[in-house]
Formats: sequence, structure tokens, C-alpha cells
Amino acid sequence: MKRLVIVALLLLVCVPQGFARRKKAKAGKIENGVFTDKEYGFQMTLPENWKTKTGDQKGHFRLTLVQKNYEVPPDYQDAPDYTQVPRIVVWADTTTLGAAAFIDSLVSNTFKSDQKKEVFKEFDLLNEASAGSGTYRDPVVQKGRKTIKIDGAKGLRYSGRATYMKEVALSASSTGGGKRVRGAYGGTVVALKQGNTVVVFHMMCEWNYYKGIDQMMMNMVNALTWAGSDDESKS
Repeated sequence: MKRLVIVALLLLVCVPQGFARRKKAKAGKIENGVFTDKEYGFQMTLPENWKTKTGDQKGHFRLTLVQKNYEVPPDYQDAPDYTQVPRIVVWADTTTLGAAAFIDSLVSNTFKSDQKKEVFKEFDLLNEASAGSGTYRDPVVQKGRKTIKIDGAKGLRYSGRATYMKEVALSASSTGGGKRVRGAYGGTVVALKQGNTVVVFHMMCEWNYYKGIDQMMMNMVNALTWAGSDDESKS
């Protein structure tokens, strides 16, 4: 009888776990440093020395990259955990909006949609409410806006800067207890439109290192190709 009870308990634990593993099909695969999206048919070469996490196949967040050996601003040398770690998020969905109009909808103070609500969960540059406890930041200020074309697909590159003030608690071994640090975040949002699919890239980091991180992301964006598509289908 005890054996039957043990077997039944094991089945209750193992079967749901196995089912959950089967359900979580990935958004794409990474081979030899190249990500290929299964659902939306794009692929791109990924930067080196970044940790990658592939999203779920049915989700819109397709890929997340976090820089491994990131630089720490001088103000955070005694408290490096306060550094905004460089992070890139790739999101995709279908839309009737063009690439420029889609980004305009994200930066608008009045436009509302389910897609925007979802995007704001991960696009911290545009969402000032995403600031953590002890951080006070201003709205993002546009620094650049440029139309682009990648593998025949039209797109828009938006860059911005947001100033902040952080209450930094120093380590127990430090004297003075804590300090206020004033700095800025830098970020880039790129939207590419192919057919009715829009692929959106978001990156944010400390302003001190924005130029270099932005170049890494744009190298990835510029390497994007659409599988099984031609220029006539891109709009």
C-alpha cells in the first residue's frame, strides 16, 4: 500500500512537470552565435560576451541579452549593484502601423493599447514608472530619430536620454553611510516592419557607456535578415 501511495505521489509531481516542459517551446534557436526566430522568420548575429535568454514561442518577447562584463560608473565603484546593466530586449508582433508610427505610439503620452502596455513591462527607457525604489528619474528626452532600411525592411531608430537621482546605500565597510548620485540613462529603440510584422529592439544602459553599447546593438540590428522573404513584401 505504501508503495502505491509513493508511486501516486511521484506521478502527481512528475507528470505536470513534464507537461510544463513540453508546453514551453522556445521563440527560436541560437546556433553559432546566430538567433533564428521560428514564428516571425528573422535571424541575426548576436554580440559576443552577452548572456542570452530566448523567450517562449507564443510570447512576444523573443530574446533578451544582458552584457556580461559591463563597466561600472565611478560613482558606483563602492556599490556596483546600482549600475544599470546594459540590456537588449527584442519584441515582435503583428500591427497595421508602420515602423515610425509604432514608435510614435510608444513615446506618446496619450496613446494607449494592449501592445504598448505589454512593451512597457520591459522597455524601461520609455517607462519612467519602471524606476526602482530609491531612484527618481525624469521622462526620456529624444536625442535622435532616423529612418533606416535593413534587408529591404523600412524602420526607425529612436534614441533618448533620461536623467535620474539615486539614493545609494554604501557597503557596511564604507564611511558616510550613503550618498545621492545624479546621472543619466541612455537608450535606443528600433522598429523594423516586414509585411504586417513589426520587430522592436530596446536597449538601455548608463549614459557614460551609451555610445559603445548602442553600437553593439546596431551591429546586431544591421545584421538582421528575413528568411524566405523578398523586397516586394517589405513595407
